[in-house]
Amino acid sequence: IPVNLRQKKNDMKAMYVSWVAMTIALAACSGSDTSQLGDDRSQLGDLPVVAHSVEINGQKMTVCELDLLKDTIDLPLSYWVEDFQAVKLDGKDEALVGQGPICVSDNYIMVGRVNNVPCKLFRKDGSFVGSVGSIGQGPGEYTMVYDMQIDEKAGHIYLLPWNAKSIFVYDMNGKYMKDIPLNKKYEKQIVPKGKFKVDAEKNRVAMMLLPFDYLPVVAWIQDMEGNVIHEIPMNHLRVKPDFSNEVVSSKAPADALDVSLCTFWELRKDTLYHLNMESGKLQPKFTLDFGQRKICIHDYHELPSHYVGALTNPVQVGNNMYETKGETFFMVDKATNQGTFFRIGNDYLDNEPIKYMPFHCSNGYYTLNMEPAVLIERIGKGLADATIDADKRKKLEDLLASIDEDDNNYIFIGKLKKEFGDTSEK
Repeated sequence: IPVNLRQKKNDMKAMYVSWVAMTIALAACSGSDTSQLGDDRSQLGDLPVVAHSVEINGQKMTVCELDLLKDTIDLPLSYWVEDFQAVKLDGKDEALVGQGPICVSDNYIMVGRVNNVPCKLFRKDGSFVGSVGSIGQGPGEYTMVYDMQIDEKAGHIYLLPWNAKSIFVYDMNGKYMKDIPLNKKYEKQIVPKGKFKVDAEKNRVAMMLLPFDYLPVVAWIQDMEGNVIHEIPMNHLRVKPDFSNEVVSSKAPADALDVSLCTFWELRKDTLYHLNMESGKLQPKFTLDFGQRKICIHDYHELPSHYVGALTNPVQVGNNMYETKGETFFMVDKATNQGTFFRIGNDYLDNEPIKYMPFHCSNGYYTLNMEPAVLIERIGKGLADATIDADKRKKLEDLLASIDEDDNNYIFIGKLKKEFGDTSEK
Protein backbone atom coordinates (compact mmCIF):
# COMPACT_ATOMS: atom_id res chain seq x y z
CA ILE A 1 0.00 0.00 0.00
CA PRO A 2 2.71 2.60 0.79
CA VAL A 3 4.35 1.89 -2.59
CA ASN A 4 1.01 2.42 -4.36
CA LEU A 5 0.44 5.67 -2.53
CA ARG A 6 3.87 6.97 -3.51
CA GLN A 7 3.41 5.98 -7.15
CA LYS A 8 0.05 7.77 -7.19
CA LYS A 9 1.66 10.93 -5.82
CA ASN A 10 4.43 10.78 -8.44
CA ASP A 11 1.95 10.30 -11.28
CA MET A 12 -0.17 13.24 -10.12
CA LYS A 13 2.91 15.44 -9.67
CA ALA A 14 3.98 14.74 -13.26
CA MET A 15 0.53 15.76 -14.50
CA TYR A 16 0.58 19.12 -12.72
CA VAL A 17 4.19 20.36 -12.84
CA SER A 18 3.69 22.17 -16.17
CA TRP A 19 0.18 23.24 -15.15
CA VAL A 20 1.50 26.01 -12.86
CA ALA A 21 3.30 27.89 -15.62
CA MET A 22 0.35 27.35 -17.99
CA THR A 23 -2.12 28.78 -15.47
CA ILE A 24 -0.04 31.90 -14.89
CA ALA A 25 0.30 32.46 -18.64
CA LEU A 26 -3.40 32.00 -19.31
CA ALA A 27 -4.36 34.30 -16.48
CA ALA A 28 -2.31 37.09 -18.02
CA CYS A 29 -4.51 36.82 -21.12
CA SER A 30 -7.91 36.05 -19.68
CA GLY A 31 -8.05 38.22 -16.55
CA SER A 32 -9.24 37.24 -13.06
CA ASP A 33 -10.68 33.87 -12.08
CA THR A 34 -14.44 34.22 -11.57
CA SER A 35 -14.48 31.13 -9.35
CA GLN A 36 -12.53 33.01 -6.68
CA LEU A 37 -14.34 34.64 -3.80
CA GLY A 38 -13.97 38.18 -2.57
CA ASP A 39 -13.86 39.65 0.92
CA ASP A 40 -17.01 41.23 2.37
CA ARG A 41 -15.91 41.31 6.02
CA SER A 42 -16.48 45.10 6.11
CA GLN A 43 -20.22 44.32 5.98
CA LEU A 44 -20.18 42.30 9.19
CA GLY A 45 -21.00 45.24 11.44
CA ASP A 46 -24.22 45.83 9.51
CA LEU A 47 -25.52 42.26 9.62
CA PRO A 48 -29.11 41.92 10.83
CA VAL A 49 -30.10 40.24 14.07
CA VAL A 50 -31.41 36.86 12.91
CA ALA A 51 -31.71 34.97 16.19
CA HIS A 52 -33.08 35.30 19.70
CA SER A 53 -32.41 33.53 22.96
CA VAL A 54 -34.81 31.44 25.00
CA GLU A 55 -34.29 29.86 28.39
CA ILE A 56 -34.78 26.11 28.81
CA ASN A 57 -34.21 24.59 32.25
CA GLY A 58 -32.10 27.57 33.25
CA GLN A 59 -29.89 27.36 30.16
CA LYS A 60 -29.80 29.73 27.18
CA MET A 61 -30.64 28.35 23.73
CA THR A 62 -30.17 30.35 20.52
CA VAL A 63 -32.97 30.15 17.94
CA CYS A 64 -32.13 31.36 14.42
CA GLU A 65 -35.10 32.42 12.28
CA LEU A 66 -34.50 31.26 8.72
CA ASP A 67 -36.80 33.94 7.27
CA LEU A 68 -34.46 36.63 8.63
CA LEU A 69 -31.44 35.27 6.74
CA LYS A 70 -31.39 37.21 3.47
CA ASP A 71 -28.06 38.14 1.91
CA THR A 72 -24.94 36.07 1.24
CA ILE A 73 -21.48 37.50 1.93
CA ASP A 74 -18.02 36.25 1.00
CA LEU A 75 -15.56 35.77 3.84
CA PRO A 76 -11.90 34.75 3.62
CA LEU A 77 -10.59 31.87 5.66
CA SER A 78 -8.38 34.36 7.50
CA TYR A 79 -11.52 35.84 9.06
CA TRP A 80 -12.08 32.56 10.90
CA VAL A 81 -8.57 31.31 11.67
CA GLU A 82 -5.18 32.50 12.81
CA ASP A 83 -1.69 30.98 12.72
CA PHE A 84 -2.47 29.15 9.47
CA GLN A 85 0.49 26.92 8.63
CA ALA A 86 1.44 24.20 6.18
CA VAL A 87 3.01 21.05 7.63
CA LYS A 88 4.94 18.77 5.28
CA LEU A 89 4.47 15.24 6.59
CA ASP A 90 7.42 12.88 6.87
CA GLY A 91 8.10 11.23 3.51
CA LYS A 92 9.06 7.75 4.71
CA ASP A 93 7.15 4.95 2.97
CA GLU A 94 5.64 3.82 6.27
CA ALA A 95 4.43 7.40 6.95
CA LEU A 96 2.49 7.90 3.71
CA VAL A 97 -1.16 8.86 4.19
CA GLY A 98 -4.24 9.27 2.05
CA GLN A 99 -7.17 11.69 2.24
CA GLY A 100 -8.16 10.64 5.74
CA PRO A 101 -9.73 12.93 8.37
CA ILE A 102 -7.45 14.98 10.63
CA CYS A 103 -7.25 15.11 14.42
CA VAL A 104 -5.05 17.83 15.93
CA SER A 105 -3.83 18.53 19.45
CA ASP A 106 -1.31 21.05 20.80
CA ASN A 107 1.72 19.10 19.59
CA TYR A 108 0.44 16.27 17.37
CA ILE A 109 -1.37 15.57 14.11
CA MET A 110 -3.18 12.30 13.43
CA VAL A 111 -4.39 11.36 9.96
CA GLY A 112 -7.31 8.96 10.07
CA ARG A 113 -7.61 5.57 8.46
CA VAL A 114 -8.19 5.49 4.70
CA ASN A 115 -8.31 2.44 2.39
CA ASN A 116 -6.00 -0.14 3.99
CA VAL A 117 -3.76 2.44 5.64
CA PRO A 118 -4.19 2.74 9.44
CA CYS A 119 -4.24 6.00 11.38
CA LYS A 120 -0.85 7.73 11.33
CA LEU A 121 0.56 9.94 14.10
CA PHE A 122 2.91 12.87 13.47
CA ARG A 123 4.39 15.65 15.54
CA LYS A 124 3.40 19.20 14.64
CA ASP A 125 6.68 19.61 12.74
CA GLY A 126 5.63 16.74 10.44
CA SER A 127 8.00 14.12 11.83
CA PHE A 128 6.51 10.63 11.89
CA VAL A 129 5.78 8.96 15.22
CA GLY A 130 4.13 5.75 14.04
CA SER A 131 0.97 3.96 12.99
CA VAL A 132 -1.82 3.93 15.55
CA GLY A 133 -2.89 0.30 15.78
CA SER A 134 -3.47 -1.54 12.53
CA ILE A 135 -6.12 -2.76 10.12
CA GLY A 136 -7.69 -6.06 11.18
CA GLN A 137 -10.00 -7.83 13.60
CA GLY A 138 -7.72 -8.44 16.58
CA PRO A 139 -7.18 -6.45 19.80
CA GLY A 140 -6.68 -2.77 18.97
CA GLU A 141 -7.26 -3.46 15.27
CA TYR A 142 -10.01 -1.87 13.20
CA THR A 143 -11.45 -1.64 9.70
CA MET A 144 -13.33 1.66 10.06
CA VAL A 145 -12.87 4.57 12.47
CA TYR A 146 -15.66 7.07 13.11
CA ASP A 147 -14.19 9.32 15.82
CA MET A 148 -10.73 10.11 17.25
CA GLN A 149 -9.16 11.98 20.15
CA ILE A 150 -5.58 12.79 21.14
CA ASP A 151 -5.17 13.25 24.91
CA GLU A 152 -1.63 14.56 25.43
CA LYS A 153 -2.13 15.13 29.15
CA ALA A 154 -3.03 11.51 29.79
CA GLY A 155 -0.61 10.27 27.13
CA HIS A 156 -3.36 8.43 25.28
CA ILE A 157 -4.91 8.23 21.82
CA TYR A 158 -8.53 7.09 21.54
CA LEU A 159 -10.18 5.56 18.47
CA LEU A 160 -13.85 4.64 18.10
CA PRO A 161 -14.64 2.17 15.28
CA TRP A 162 -17.73 2.52 13.07
CA ASN A 163 -19.78 -0.07 14.97
CA ALA A 164 -18.23 -0.52 18.37
CA LYS A 165 -18.53 -2.07 21.79
CA SER A 166 -15.47 -0.24 23.11
CA ILE A 167 -13.08 2.65 22.56
CA PHE A 168 -9.53 1.56 21.71
CA VAL A 169 -6.74 3.15 23.78
CA TYR A 170 -3.16 3.57 22.51
CA ASP A 171 -0.04 5.21 23.92
CA MET A 172 1.58 8.23 22.27
CA ASN A 173 3.65 5.94 20.05
CA GLY A 174 0.52 4.29 18.64
CA LYS A 175 0.89 1.04 20.59
CA TYR A 176 -2.37 -0.57 21.67
CA MET A 177 -2.89 -0.52 25.45
CA LYS A 178 -6.49 -1.50 26.33
CA ASP A 179 -10.18 -1.04 25.62
CA ILE A 180 -12.66 1.25 27.32
CA PRO A 181 -15.87 -0.83 27.34
CA LEU A 182 -18.97 1.10 26.31
CA ASN A 183 -22.00 1.10 28.60
CA LYS A 184 -21.83 -2.21 30.45
CA LYS A 185 -25.52 -1.86 31.19
CA TYR A 186 -26.26 -2.59 27.52
CA GLU A 187 -23.06 -4.44 26.66
CA LYS A 188 -24.74 -6.59 23.99
CA GLN A 189 -25.57 -3.50 21.97
CA ILE A 190 -23.22 -2.11 19.33
CA VAL A 191 -22.70 1.65 19.11
CA PRO A 192 -23.48 2.85 15.56
CA LYS A 193 -21.55 5.92 14.40
CA GLY A 194 -20.78 7.31 17.83
CA LYS A 195 -19.14 10.58 18.84
CA PHE A 196 -17.30 10.68 22.15
CA LYS A 197 -15.20 12.72 24.51
CA VAL A 198 -12.85 11.27 27.14
CA ASP A 199 -11.78 13.15 30.27
CA ALA A 200 -9.25 10.75 31.79
CA GLU A 201 -8.49 13.08 34.69
CA LYS A 202 -12.13 13.00 35.83
CA ASN A 203 -12.62 9.35 34.82
CA ARG A 204 -15.49 10.31 32.50
CA VAL A 205 -16.52 9.38 28.98
CA ALA A 206 -19.36 11.16 27.12
CA MET A 207 -20.98 9.22 24.28
CA MET A 208 -23.61 10.13 21.68
CA LEU A 209 -24.74 7.71 18.97
CA LEU A 210 -27.19 7.48 16.12
CA PRO A 211 -30.50 7.00 17.97
CA PHE A 212 -31.76 3.98 16.04
CA ASP A 213 -35.21 3.05 17.30
CA TYR A 214 -34.15 -0.39 18.57
CA LEU A 215 -31.57 1.08 20.96
CA PRO A 216 -32.43 1.92 24.59
CA VAL A 217 -30.55 5.24 24.93
CA VAL A 218 -29.15 7.98 22.70
CA ALA A 219 -26.37 9.27 24.99
CA TRP A 220 -24.72 8.65 28.32
CA ILE A 221 -21.87 9.51 30.69
CA GLN A 222 -19.81 6.60 31.99
CA ASP A 223 -16.54 5.95 33.78
CA MET A 224 -13.47 4.45 32.12
CA GLU A 225 -14.59 0.96 33.12
CA GLY A 226 -17.92 1.21 31.31
CA ASN A 227 -20.13 1.86 34.35
CA VAL A 228 -22.98 4.22 33.44
CA ILE A 229 -23.29 7.39 35.54
CA HIS A 230 -25.99 9.23 33.54
CA GLU A 231 -28.02 8.21 30.51
CA ILE A 232 -30.39 9.97 28.11
CA PRO A 233 -33.42 8.06 26.73
CA MET A 234 -34.31 8.20 23.02
CA ASN A 235 -37.56 10.16 23.33
CA HIS A 236 -38.09 12.45 20.30
CA LEU A 237 -34.59 11.86 18.88
CA ARG A 238 -35.14 8.29 17.70
CA VAL A 239 -34.76 7.54 13.97
CA LYS A 240 -35.18 4.50 11.77
CA PRO A 241 -31.97 2.50 11.25
CA ASP A 242 -30.25 4.27 8.35
CA PHE A 243 -26.50 4.85 8.09
CA SER A 244 -26.98 7.84 5.78
CA ASN A 245 -27.67 9.77 9.00
CA GLU A 246 -24.77 11.34 10.89
CA VAL A 247 -23.82 12.48 14.36
CA VAL A 248 -22.05 15.85 14.10
CA SER A 249 -19.61 17.20 16.68
CA SER A 250 -17.02 19.97 16.49
CA LYS A 251 -15.57 19.21 19.95
CA ALA A 252 -15.88 22.92 20.79
CA PRO A 253 -16.72 23.23 24.54
CA ALA A 254 -14.27 22.18 27.24
CA ASP A 255 -16.80 20.73 29.71
CA ALA A 256 -19.23 19.06 27.32
CA LEU A 257 -19.60 17.13 24.09
CA ASP A 258 -21.38 19.24 21.46
CA VAL A 259 -23.57 17.04 19.27
CA SER A 260 -26.32 17.30 16.69
CA LEU A 261 -28.04 14.84 14.38
CA CYS A 262 -28.11 15.20 10.60
CA THR A 263 -30.91 13.08 9.18
CA PHE A 264 -30.94 12.43 5.46
CA TRP A 265 -34.49 11.17 4.86
CA GLU A 266 -36.45 11.73 8.08
CA LEU A 267 -36.47 15.49 7.72
CA ARG A 268 -37.41 17.29 10.92
CA LYS A 269 -36.35 20.19 13.11
CA ASP A 270 -33.17 19.29 14.98
CA THR A 271 -31.09 20.86 17.72
CA LEU A 272 -27.44 21.20 18.65
CA TYR A 273 -26.91 19.97 22.21
CA HIS A 274 -24.24 19.96 24.89
CA LEU A 275 -23.88 16.63 26.66
CA ASN A 276 -22.54 17.91 29.97
CA MET A 277 -19.69 15.81 31.37
CA GLU A 278 -20.64 16.52 35.00
CA SER A 279 -24.44 16.65 35.12
CA GLY A 280 -25.05 14.22 32.27
CA LYS A 281 -27.79 16.49 30.93
CA LEU A 282 -28.39 16.97 27.21
CA GLN A 283 -28.73 20.74 27.07
CA PRO A 284 -30.20 22.36 23.90
CA LYS A 285 -27.95 25.19 22.66
CA PHE A 286 -28.96 26.05 19.09
CA THR A 287 -31.75 25.38 16.61
CA LEU A 288 -33.16 26.75 13.37
CA ASP A 289 -36.75 27.93 13.04
CA PHE A 290 -37.79 27.11 9.46
CA GLY A 291 -40.97 29.17 9.76
CA GLN A 292 -43.24 28.40 6.80
CA ARG A 293 -40.40 27.02 4.68
CA LYS A 294 -40.09 23.36 3.82
CA ILE A 295 -37.59 21.55 6.03
CA CYS A 296 -34.54 20.40 4.07
CA ILE A 297 -31.44 18.43 5.01
CA HIS A 298 -29.55 20.54 7.52
CA ASP A 299 -26.75 20.30 10.04
CA TYR A 300 -25.33 22.45 12.83
CA HIS A 301 -21.77 23.01 14.00
CA GLU A 302 -20.38 24.96 16.94
CA LEU A 303 -17.28 27.10 16.56
CA PRO A 304 -15.71 29.10 19.40
CA SER A 305 -17.48 32.32 18.34
CA HIS A 306 -20.36 31.22 16.10
CA TYR A 307 -22.99 28.65 15.37
CA VAL A 308 -22.82 27.66 11.72
CA GLY A 309 -24.85 25.30 9.62
CA ALA A 310 -25.65 24.06 6.14
CA LEU A 311 -28.87 23.65 4.18
CA THR A 312 -28.96 21.24 1.26
CA ASN A 313 -31.04 18.77 -0.73
CA PRO A 314 -30.35 15.24 -2.05
CA VAL A 315 -29.53 14.69 -5.71
CA GLN A 316 -29.65 11.22 -7.25
CA VAL A 317 -26.30 10.30 -8.82
CA GLY A 318 -26.93 6.60 -9.57
CA ASN A 319 -29.11 3.63 -8.82
CA ASN A 320 -30.13 4.05 -5.17
CA MET A 321 -27.26 6.54 -4.77
CA TYR A 322 -27.72 10.11 -3.59
CA GLU A 323 -25.44 13.00 -2.72
CA THR A 324 -26.07 16.39 -1.15
CA LYS A 325 -25.59 19.23 -3.62
CA GLY A 326 -25.70 23.01 -3.53
CA GLU A 327 -24.92 23.53 0.16
CA THR A 328 -25.89 26.93 1.54
CA PHE A 329 -24.06 27.91 4.72
CA PHE A 330 -25.29 30.26 7.44
CA MET A 331 -23.71 31.72 10.56
CA VAL A 332 -24.95 33.26 13.82
CA ASP A 333 -22.66 35.24 16.11
CA LYS A 334 -23.01 33.85 19.65
CA ALA A 335 -22.48 37.26 21.25
CA THR A 336 -24.73 39.46 19.09
CA ASN A 337 -27.19 37.06 17.41
CA GLN A 338 -26.30 38.73 14.11
CA GLY A 339 -26.06 36.43 11.12
CA THR A 340 -26.08 35.84 7.40
CA PHE A 341 -25.65 33.29 4.66
CA PHE A 342 -21.97 33.08 3.73
CA ARG A 343 -19.32 31.58 1.47
CA ILE A 344 -15.65 31.05 2.37
CA GLY A 345 -12.62 31.43 0.11
CA ASN A 346 -9.15 30.16 1.00
CA ASP A 347 -7.21 33.43 0.82
CA TYR A 348 -4.06 31.70 2.04
CA LEU A 349 -3.82 29.90 -1.32
CA ASP A 350 -6.02 30.99 -4.20
CA ASN A 351 -9.38 32.23 -2.81
CA GLU A 352 -11.01 29.09 -4.17
CA PRO A 353 -14.36 28.42 -2.43
CA ILE A 354 -14.23 26.06 0.54
CA LYS A 355 -17.30 23.88 0.24
CA TYR A 356 -17.26 22.05 3.57
CA MET A 357 -15.39 24.34 5.96
CA PRO A 358 -17.47 23.58 9.11
CA PHE A 359 -16.96 19.83 8.61
CA HIS A 360 -13.20 20.33 8.87
CA CYS A 361 -13.35 22.21 12.19
CA SER A 362 -12.72 20.24 15.36
CA ASN A 363 -11.15 20.80 18.76
CA GLY A 364 -10.57 24.48 17.98
CA TYR A 365 -8.78 23.95 14.65
CA TYR A 366 -9.54 24.08 10.94
CA THR A 367 -7.55 21.47 9.00
CA LEU A 368 -6.98 20.67 5.34
CA ASN A 369 -5.34 17.49 3.99
CA MET A 370 -3.80 18.01 0.54
CA GLU A 371 -1.73 15.90 -1.84
CA PRO A 372 1.37 17.65 -3.23
CA ALA A 373 0.14 17.61 -6.85
CA VAL A 374 -3.12 19.28 -5.84
CA LEU A 375 -1.19 21.79 -3.75
CA ILE A 376 0.96 22.67 -6.76
CA GLU A 377 -2.20 23.33 -8.74
CA ARG A 378 -3.69 25.51 -6.03
CA ILE A 379 -0.45 27.51 -5.63
CA GLY A 380 -0.42 28.03 -9.38
CA LYS A 381 -3.89 29.56 -9.21
CA GLY A 382 -2.82 31.80 -6.38
CA LEU A 383 0.28 33.03 -8.19
CA ALA A 384 -1.81 33.67 -11.30
CA ASP A 385 -3.69 36.42 -9.44
CA ALA A 386 -1.93 39.66 -10.37
CA THR A 387 -3.56 41.48 -7.44
CA ILE A 388 -1.97 39.51 -4.58
CA ASP A 389 0.44 41.44 -2.39
CA ALA A 390 4.20 40.86 -2.38
CA ASP A 391 4.20 39.12 1.01
CA LYS A 392 1.63 36.53 -0.02
CA ARG A 393 3.35 35.98 -3.36
CA LYS A 394 6.67 35.36 -1.60
CA LYS A 395 5.07 32.83 0.76
CA LEU A 396 3.45 30.95 -2.11
CA GLU A 397 6.66 30.96 -4.15
CA ASP A 398 8.66 29.67 -1.17
CA LEU A 399 6.10 26.94 -0.51
CA LEU A 400 6.09 25.91 -4.17
CA ALA A 401 9.90 25.74 -4.22
CA SER A 402 9.88 23.45 -1.18
CA ILE A 403 7.58 20.82 -2.69
CA ASP A 404 9.21 17.64 -3.92
CA GLU A 405 7.69 15.01 -6.19
CA ASP A 406 8.18 12.36 -3.48
CA ASP A 407 6.49 14.37 -0.74
CA ASN A 408 3.88 12.92 1.55
CA ASN A 409 0.65 14.91 1.96
CA TYR A 410 0.60 18.42 3.38
CA ILE A 411 -1.59 19.27 6.36
CA PHE A 412 -2.78 22.85 6.73
CA ILE A 413 -3.73 23.87 10.26
CA GLY A 414 -5.45 27.06 11.35
CA LYS A 415 -6.45 27.83 14.91
CA LEU A 416 -10.06 29.02 15.09
CA LYS A 417 -10.45 32.52 16.49
CA LYS A 418 -12.31 32.86 19.76
CA GLU A 419 -12.81 36.62 19.55
CA PHE A 420 -13.17 39.07 16.67
CA GLY A 421 -12.03 42.66 16.74
CA ASP A 422 -11.84 44.98 13.76
CA THR A 423 -14.00 43.62 10.92
CA SER A 424 -12.60 45.93 8.28
CA GLU A 425 -10.66 44.46 5.39
CA LYS A 426 -7.06 43.66 6.22
